[in-house]
Amino acid sequence: MIIRKYHEQDHPVILALAERFNHIDYMKHRDQDAMAKKQEQMALQSLTDNKENIYIAENNGMILGYLELAIQKDYFTGKEQAYISAIAVSEKGEGKGIGKALMAKAEEWAIDQGLSEVILDVFLDNNRAVGLYEHLGYQKEIVKMVKELS
Repeated sequence: MIIRKYHEQDHPVILALAERFNHIDYMKHRDQDAMAKKQEQMALQSLTDNKENIYIAENNGMILGYLELAIQKDYFTGKEQAYISAIAVSEKGEGKGIGKALMAKAEEWAIDQGLSEVILDVFLDNNRAVGLYEHLGYQKEIVKMVKELS
């Protein structure tokens, strides 16, 4: 398996993989269709505005996952951090170390950028992803609390 830079011909596969972000149960206040549409819009915008920071996990010509990175500033300190904007693994890639390899690429990218922290956001109900990140040494820092009002 290799991790490589994004190429224009990867465009449809990235959009298909971005659909995987909707394979979790969102809280009731989130409309599933609206979330799917927003995920697609974000993927399309990334493919236009940030394609130089998208990496593809590929094995024998088959794309098994992708990673999008950016630099953002910590709200409290102003310190620049590597931000994982998106990471998705195909069903065929699950359980094969693809997510772990993409996360390693994120850390390598951060070091190359002179950054000392990698951060990401993940929905709490995405148990598989949360478990992977914790296994790799990531810690929960901020928990967003939501109360639905009737």
